[in-house]
Amino acid sequence: MGDMPLVLLIFYTVFIGFMTLTPYQLDVSPAGPIGRLLQFFADHQVTSWLTYTLVEKLANVAMFVPFGFLLALQMGRRRWWVGWVAGAAFTCLIEGAQVTLLSPTRYGTISDLITNTLGAVIGAVLALVLMVLLPSRDEPDEVDRVVR
Repeated sequence: MGDMPLVLLIFYTVFIGFMTLTPYQLDVSPAGPIGRLLQFFADHQVTSWLTYTLVEKLANVAMFVPFGFLLALQMGRRRWWVGWVAGAAFTCLIEGAQVTLLSPTRYGTISDLITNTLGAVIGAVLALVLMVLLPSRDEPDEVDRVVR
């Protein structure tokens, strides 16, 4: 895979930082695009269960899946778990910064810590499954290890 996971990880980490450590959140007012979409869901019985709180939690999980995935790929099969441990540490830093440095406009929560970490866990596990199913070309095949 080369350096591609590392390059993507760097860009994605910067993206997460931009999304979580800037003083202002995305437009979440009722008149904004997210608010209108959620109102559309609320107006229809089939999708009325899709609330702002649920969408926010799912977005927090989804945002950290690529982080855990890319970091686990970068670390390899033996250290895949670093993807979720680093995801937990990264979200602790983010939530801490939101509570202390960005408190007038951002809110750090335990819920975000849990959902972000869950996303990193899911991503790291998916990367492990991929690495097990599709072994790296750098690793010799079992047949090559047999002394003839």
